[in-house]
Amino acid sequence: MLNLKATFRHAVALVAILNLAYFGVEFTVALSIQPVSLFADAIDFLEDTAVNVLILNAMIWSAYKRSTVGMLLAAILFAPGIATLWTAWGKIDSPIPPDPVALSLTEEGHLR
Repeated sequence: MLNLKATFRHAVALVAILNLAYFGVEFTVALSIQPVSLFADAIDFLEDTAVNVLILNAMIWSAYKRSTVGMLLAAILFAPGIATLWTAWGKIDSPIPPDPVALSLTEEGHLR
């Protein structure tokens, strides 16, 4: 049972690292070409990273501390929606289309 728990922790940690890495890729491209959709997707990768880190930590917490995870997850899930709305509002003010090649290459990269 202990080995299974360690394997699960390693898997969750790997997923968190991979999500954070692709957040960096998408966010960097989003900053340069300014598409709201790519920014929202990048924030979703950051959200996934935060959820996995929270799960990773919750695995070693006491039952009492784990009971707060639900509230923290709700706050984490709310943040990307606000960030996307903020970005979309900014695009209404200056509607410049993003570079289609950079957008396509970035989106294609994580769909595989």
